Amino acid sequence: MARAATVDLRPGSQGGRVRPRTSWTDDLVLALAAGWVITGMVLDAWAHTHQRLESFLTPWHGVLYSGFVIVMAWMAWIALRTRLFRRAGQAVPVGYGLGLVGVGVFLVSAVGDGIWHTLFGVEVGIEAQFSPTHIGLFLGALLMFTTPLRAAWSSSEPGPAPTMRAFLPALFSLAWTTILVQFLFLYVSAFREDAPSLAPGRPGATLATIPAYLEVTRVRGLVSVQVTNLLLLGPVLVLLRRWRPPFGTATLLFGLVAALVAVVDEFARWEVVVVGLVGGLAADWLIAHSAGWPNRTRAHRAVAIGTPLVLWASYFLTVQLRWGIAWPAELWAGSVVFAALGGFALSLLMVPPPAPPPPGGPRET
Repeated sequence: MARAATVDLRPGSQGGRVRPRTSWTDDLVLALAAGWVITGMVLDAWAHTHQRLESFLTPWHGVLYSGFVIVMAWMAWIALRTRLFRRAGQAVPVGYGLGLVGVGVFLVSAVGDGIWHTLFGVEVGIEAQFSPTHIGLFLGALLMFTTPLRAAWSSSEPGPAPTMRAFLPALFSLAWTTILVQFLFLYVSAFREDAPSLAPGRPGATLATIPAYLEVTRVRGLVSVQVTNLLLLGPVLVLLRRWRPPFGTATLLFGLVAALVAVVDEFARWEVVVVGLVGGLAADWLIAHSAGWPNRTRAHRAVAIGTPLVLWASYFLTVQLRWGIAWPAELWAGSVVFAALGGFALSLLMVPPPAPPPPGGPRET
């Protein structure tokens, strides 16, 4: 059954208009179907990376597009079901409108992708991220994947401090979205980066003795840490604006991202999965222990600063234990501090300090 209908009181809505809502089961099924699309996307990224593609008709594309068919069919069924029991003008449940737009974008891009591969061949490596049809697929998937999150965000359920079970559809929705964006920036992912460990005896170490090449690899490594930091931390901070997510949320999120990125390289860097789990546990611990703080802004700042410190300290510790850090202390230690400052800046943008009241005006409470 669908959730009880609610009144849409958002700006621009018609006063008193009742809009339908989906159930927990509806949203969970959609989130799991989106996970099938993600599975196909990861397999496709692996195939592009290792040149396992020869045509558009591949097993990985089969997984990707069959998942899309399931998502499309489920969203169409929800819209049709609602239309059958409600007035025609209110057929789309709250949060699902943009998702249906995403279905259209994805479908058009999928057809275009087939034509693109026929005309220009199959992309290998970084070209896959910049293919116009792939960007269209990413955009359509983004709108679809965030549907359960939008539905939960605009609802009084699952409450300000949800249980893990109640939060699962929104959590999976955010996890797939985070992975999607990570894969869009896969070419600057720190979880795939060798630059900090280019020591003698490792592949690429000979080229690293050339000063110009060494400088380029270090810059790339530094950028990858900061980009990955913001892409991981941002979703957690967004959740904190709306909920106090249950313990395990960040651990699942970071762990999934690290694991699926590792799959692309056939687990050549399996250690990053451990790093992701450690960073997620740190975020969950900070969220749980900030629950009693009366000042939610300070709690937000604590998570934004503390999580990067633990995440990237464990990252460089892992690099040291596994291969040895080739960077000087200024670079790896500075990267950790800079990541924490980046988290603080992101928190300031999401939760800015309150503005003072106007002179003589009422003081905000």
